[in-house]
Amino acid sequence: MNCCRPLFAIGLLILGLIVAIEPAHAIGNDCSVSGTTSVSIGNYNPFTGSTFNQVPVTLRLTRYVRGNDRTQEVNFYFVQPVGSPVGYGLRYNSNNVLYTLPATHSLSVTSPPSGTVFYDFGGNGQPNTVSIPLLVTIPPGADLSAGEPIAFDIVYICNGRGALHDVTVKTTLASAITIKINVLSALQASYAGPALDFGEIGNLTDIASFAHSVTGMVRVASTGPYTVTMESANGYRMTYPGGSLATAAQNIKYGARFLGQTRDSSTTTFNTVACKRSGTGGQNLPLTLTLREGGIAKTPAPDYRDTLTVTITPLATPYGGLSWNCPTL
Repeated sequence: MNCCRPLFAIGLLILGLIVAIEPAHAIGNDCSVSGTTSVSIGNYNPFTGSTFNQVPVTLRLTRYVRGNDRTQEVNFYFVQPVGSPVGYGLRYNSNNVLYTLPATHSLSVTSPPSGTVFYDFGGNGQPNTVSIPLLVTIPPGADLSAGEPIAFDIVYICNGRGALHDVTVKTTLASAITIKINVLSALQASYAGPALDFGEIGNLTDIASFAHSVTGMVRVASTGPYTVTMESANGYRMTYPGGSLATAAQNIKYGARFLGQTRDSSTTTFNTVACKRSGTGGQNLPLTLTLREGGIAKTPAPDYRDTLTVTITPLATPYGGLSWNCPTL
C-alpha cells in the first residue's frame, strides 16, 4: 500500500564570537642577537576577505655585549614553519626577507645578499638595541587559528669584536617577532549531502525497517574550536501535517547517529560535543538516520517528517586551550 514518504528538514543555528595573545635570548663567548618584538595588528576574519597588506611593524633587535666585547654586525632573514599558510610576506627596504623552512638562503656580513637584513651596530658607544622597520602582509583566506599568534624565527650570522667569536654557521633565534592578530572565532556551517529522505516505506515491517538508513553530513569550517548540539522537534518521531504524535498509527519512530551518539524517541537528550577547529577548509560531520518502525501499520500520508536542529557555537578560547577531535566523514 502507499503509506508514507518520510522527509527531513535540517536547521542550523550558528552563534558568533571573537578572540586574541608572546618571546627569547642568548649568552656565551660567541656574538649573538636577541629579539623580543610582539605586536598586535588588528582583527582578521578569513571568511570575509580580510587582509593585512604591508602593515608596518618594528623588530627590536638587541646585540650581545659583555664588557668591551660586543656583537658588531649581523645578517639575517626570517623563516616560517613548514605548513604555514602561503602568502605571508615580510619586507625590508622593499625586499622580501621571509622564507619557508627548510630555508637555504645565503648570508654574509661582508657582502650581504639581497633578500636579507644587514645591520652594523657600531662601537660600544652606540645603542645596543635598535629598531628594524618591516612591512608584514597576511593574505585573505589564510587558515589562522583563533587566539594563536604568528611567530617568525630569525636565521642569522654575526661578527664579534673583542673576545667574542664570529658566528659563521647559520643560527636560529626562535620567535624573534610575534605578530598578534585578533582572529575572529568565525564559523561557517551548512548541511551537505543528499536529502534525508527514506522514500516509500508503506510496505516495510518494523523488523525490515531497522536496516533502512540514510546518511548526510553537516559541513563545518571554523577558525577556532566549537560546540555542537542536536535537537529533534518531535522527539525523533515523524508525523504528517495534521497527524498526532500521541497516536501510534500517525507517527513513525527513527534513530539519529551523530558525533558518536545515537538518539531516538526513548533517549532524546543529545550531549553537547566540543570539537577542535576544523580550519577554513572545513570538515564533514556524518549524520545517519535509521528507521525504528515500518509503515505497514501507519496511516497513509505522502509526507511524514521531523525537523532536526543542529546548533554549532564557536568558542572564544586562547591558544593552547581546547583540542577535541570530532568524527568526520
